[in-house]
Amino acid sequence: MIKANLIWANESNKFKTLDDSDCLLILTTPELLASQLFHFSTPAKTYIEQFFDDEGFAGNKGQCVFVQGLKAFKTSYISDTENSGKNKISQQLADVKRVLFYGIDLPLIEALNAPNASSHASTLSKTNDPSMVNRSSYASDSNSAFNSKSSSDLSQNDAPAFRYVEQQFDALFKKLKSVSVTLEKLSFMALSTAETASNDPVNTIASHSPFLSALLRSYFKHGYHFKGYKTNNSSISNIQTRNGNDNANNVEKNDANNGAINQALDIRSTLSLALDAKHFNTAKKRRVSHTMRYESALNDAMTWAKDLAHMPANLCTPDYLAEQAQNLAQTFNTVSCDTLNESALKRLGMNGYLAVNAGSQFAATMPILRYAAKGLENSPPVVLIGKGVTFDSGGITLKRSPDMRHMIYDMAGAGCVMGVIQAVATLGLNINIIGIVASADNAIDGKAYRPGDIITMHSGKTVEVMSTDAEGRMLMADAISYAKQFTPSVIIDIATLTGAAISALGHKATALFSNAPALESALVEAGELANDRCWPFPLWPEYQDAITSQHADMMNTGINSPGAISAGCFLSRFADGTPWAHLDVAGTAFTYTKSLSATGRPIPLLLSYLSSCAIKYNQ
Repeated sequence: MIKANLIWANESNKFKTLDDSDCLLILTTPELLASQLFHFSTPAKTYIEQFFDDEGFAGNKGQCVFVQGLKAFKTSYISDTENSGKNKISQQLADVKRVLFYGIDLPLIEALNAPNASSHASTLSKTNDPSMVNRSSYASDSNSAFNSKSSSDLSQNDAPAFRYVEQQFDALFKKLKSVSVTLEKLSFMALSTAETASNDPVNTIASHSPFLSALLRSYFKHGYHFKGYKTNNSSISNIQTRNGNDNANNVEKNDANNGAINQALDIRSTLSLALDAKHFNTAKKRRVSHTMRYESALNDAMTWAKDLAHMPANLCTPDYLAEQAQNLAQTFNTVSCDTLNESALKRLGMNGYLAVNAGSQFAATMPILRYAAKGLENSPPVVLIGKGVTFDSGGITLKRSPDMRHMIYDMAGAGCVMGVIQAVATLGLNINIIGIVASADNAIDGKAYRPGDIITMHSGKTVEVMSTDAEGRMLMADAISYAKQFTPSVIIDIATLTGAAISALGHKATALFSNAPALESALVEAGELANDRCWPFPLWPEYQDAITSQHADMMNTGINSPGAISAGCFLSRFADGTPWAHLDVAGTAFTYTKSLSATGRPIPLLLSYLSSCAIKYNQ
């Protein structure tokens, strides 16, 4: 579990944050360095300055120096009635095991925090981030569910500044790891005096929500640790399989699986943040607390999604995902869950969905999560659909073997949907959401579906199967068709769908497809604000020709066509007139060929979007 503590400090309790800290992080500049060293005793100050000389440290941006051994100076303190306050502080600083001084570009951060920050952010965008463009002109629809303009703390001009500050902290936490400092017990503290409180780096960063978000998000990202399955981790798994009568049987108990929402509960990473209380008025304190609450909820959601994605497929089965969805509903009284089993899916005519799972020993499931704020139970919901293929062998169209083990990540979209609903419920957002977990296992046996099969989908449309490895779109198409019964304001599906999305965008941006320009614009803007960017692709009629079939209404893959766009075209046919967006997260939910690489994306993007929707409802 990774968490952040906030301490509103004055001179009497400022150093409480050091009580259980392994490392104190001091953000500095060449101008502030001398005043910060004032807080240390004279012998300790001399000792630290020797480190600075040896390392050539002057507090410039990106410079860092790591100091240990301050406890050796604790016995050198003498009573000083004229400066007893300084002595007390110095003695407490001597209890710190390690101190890392890190130089940051405070003048630029202060400029970005100034009233005319928009112009500075624009300059930063043009000089450092040429991809930052304003697509607000796309928003032509007034539907509250996808018109994300709001009066929140963030604006689109904050986005490049957010990225810049997060990059600074990414570099800091990487440096900590490079000197073998764990991120389990860290402290940031404003080492300021009454005269310097206003320009202390920690106070400055905390006073601006995007910068505080950048700090917390960077720490949570670098502090994440998957518990794993070493034999000293005691846990029990109940894995459900099916027999010929479609009954679930308990076939395996494996002490490698703890079955809990958070697999890293025993990792107690804590970032303590001590801010000068006198520098923040009531409104600023409220904003800081709100930001920390939001980022903590976001981190918990991303941690859960990453933990689920890292689980092996013999443990994380469709039934297991259904159990986790039920556990989520039991945790929050605003969340409910109904799970459709294979019999129910068959009665509904979800033939594309079931075809994907036909070769598996595990039963397919489709948990349906509902979150509704009070008074919005009957409002048109935002429907989120997550692809939950717990393992994708490719089916008869078999994948290449060397990296097939990474196909445990093909359920990342489902983990994202559950994580988002957990975050929304934690924050109590004023919105109505339905989350569909489309879960199956694409395996091979005599019952598996084949290339050339013609399948009648839930919508009644027919599909010629060209590749059984294009299984995600079969699953999602039936789920999209099913979701229209809820009369949603929008449908957003999240899927690790195509390798072509990785070829086009790498691991930086999510591929976005939509039939609604305003929804597309809102998601792009939400991604910019959350530093979880997406990039829109076209769904022009000319691209639809590639999936034309001579034997059915369509093929499930295109011929000599751009793969990600063909997949988007396929799904668009099942959305029909409903505002819909497809997020292909094949390149952003994890890094292909890399173990333990789940990212939790695009939860930041979706939570940003849903928060904007909730603000519209509030207004």
